[in-house]
Formats: sequence, C-alpha cells, structure tokens
Amino acid sequence: MAASNRVDRRVSRTRRQLKDALFALILEKGYDAVTIENITDRADLGRTTFYLHYHDKEELLLESIKAIADELLQQISPLQPVSWDENSRADQADSSDPIRVTFAHAAENAQLYQIILRGEGANKAASRVHHIISETAASVINKTIEAGQVKLHLEVPIEIFANYLAGALMGLVTWWLESGMCYTPDEMSTMFRKIFYQGGR
Repeated sequence: MAASNRVDRRVSRTRRQLKDALFALILEKGYDAVTIENITDRADLGRTTFYLHYHDKEELLLESIKAIADELLQQISPLQPVSWDENSRADQADSSDPIRVTFAHAAENAQLYQIILRGEGANKAASRVHHIISETAASVINKTIEAGQVKLHLEVPIEIFANYLAGALMGLVTWWLESGMCYTPDEMSTMFRKIFYQGGR
C-alpha cells in the first residue's frame, strides 16, 4: 500500500509539473507555438515521460480543463440558487453565492482560467468550455426557479438567458484576471450583481 501511494504521488507530481509548464508556456507564447519539447524542457522531464502520461498537448490541456470544470461544478452544485428577487440584497455577496464562488475559483486557478478565457488551445477545448459555462448557468437559473425564489417571465428560452448571463460573467472574470485581480472575489461578485441585477431579475 505504501509503495502504491508513493507511485500515485509521483504520478500526480509529474502531471502537475507538465500542466504547470504547459500553462506558463501558453501564456508566454500562445498555444499553437508550444511544442512537446518546450513543455518537457520547462518541466525538466524527458519526452518519454510525457508520452507515458499524455498522447499530445491537446490531451494535457483538455484533461486540465475537465478537472477545473468538474471542480467548479462540485463547488456550485450544493449551493443555494442565485436570488433575483427584488427584495434580495444585490450589494451583499457570501460564500453560498455561486457568482462569488466563480470569482474565487477563478482566482485560485488564474493561469488556467486566463488560458481558457483567452480562447487559447484547440477548438475542442474552446467548445467544451463554452458548453460548461452555459450549462452551469442554465442549471443555476433552473434551481432558482424551482426554489420558488422568483417567477421569471422570460420572452426568450432559458438557454438564451443562460448564455447571456454566462457571457457577461465570463467577460468580467476575463477583465478581472487580466487586470491583476485588483478587487477581491467578494467585491467582484457584489459589483456583478449590482450591474446585472435589474436586467437579470
């Protein structure tokens, strides 16, 4: 068992080194310019080691995107739905607010979020991220409606509203990361809610 744990830790450490190297290189050079040799040189690992874990750099990036998306969904799913009721306080954000959690998660994984939101990487990666964001937004809206917090009289399908919400949120997250996270996740959540509040409700 101890030997197995050592192997698992070694695999995790190697994969983390490769991911960190890929993220840093993409931000420096752009996805298309990064080679496997660049990644292994930056990670101080051999090419053979890379191919023991990944088929190519796209697989490495996609695995990272899936992991980050799954983690965000796990954090958001058990939370209370966003309240769009006119009596709710748009000027307050707390740890149960999915919008605040999104900003906090972006701060904790800033490099990968910057890569995703810049549109770096293969088309598969960009397409997957778009799907994840819109599906998550639709889920939050549906939970809000099911919770009976507010009656939404939408003149457009929920998926359209969800894409609008996701686009606004991700646009602000992108600006925030690129500007060096000059406000806290709580401050960003509060400001987003203030901006979006009337139209979203």
